Amino acid sequence: MGLWILLGIAIVLLLVLWRVREHYVIIEGPGARPSRNAEWLSKIDAQAPIGGNDDDYLKVLQKFYDEIYEPARKANPTVFIKDTEVQAFADSVTIPGVDKESIRKIITAGFAVDRTGTAAEREKKETVTTGALAGFKGANLQPSMGVDEVRTRTELTYTPSDTRKGKLPEGEYSPVPQSEPRREGNWDDKSTSWNRGQFYGVCEGEECAKNVV
Repeated sequence: MGLWILLGIAIVLLLVLWRVREHYVIIEGPGARPSRNAEWLSKIDAQAPIGGNDDDYLKVLQKFYDEIYEPARKANPTVFIKDTEVQAFADSVTIPGVDKESIRKIITAGFAVDRTGTAAEREKKETVTTGALAGFKGANLQPSMGVDEVRTRTELTYTPSDTRKGKLPEGEYSPVPQSEPRREGNWDDKSTSWNRGQFYGVCEGEECAKNVV
């Protein structure tokens, strides 16, 4: 009996998790007109430059809703506005203090907008309008020959200063190929007499164990 109870609880939990999971929902119709509420003010504050007037941005959003979005959604409740049409509307904005690129991003985030082109193409069109990077596009912020490392690693072979072959009882060994050291060979023994002119690895006692090339 207890097993069936546990099985029933597990099924109920699965049904609850299935219903509350995040999923995309297509909202039909034009929806509510943009107003001075937390939802739209948050979108404006996220995109508009510092010092922008929220009411001016709301006027532009309401104009887009009245002239473009609402008529299109009444004709087709699930239609998506083309991003090219949004761009044309943003370019036509003439209210002082309203950034055209910001209003385009707000409309794209707040309405059902169909984005054309690939993600890479859209990135190249993104233009920074504020801050130290004003005027730069996405293509300028990513160097074409960028390397994901903090330093340039070199593995060039070099010839040791002493090229003589070692004479050992078992014979002569051929030279061992060596590569350029990756780091400078400085070992500081923390003494007052230590200086960079000393040989690398000059130490005594157990502290020499730290001197590992």
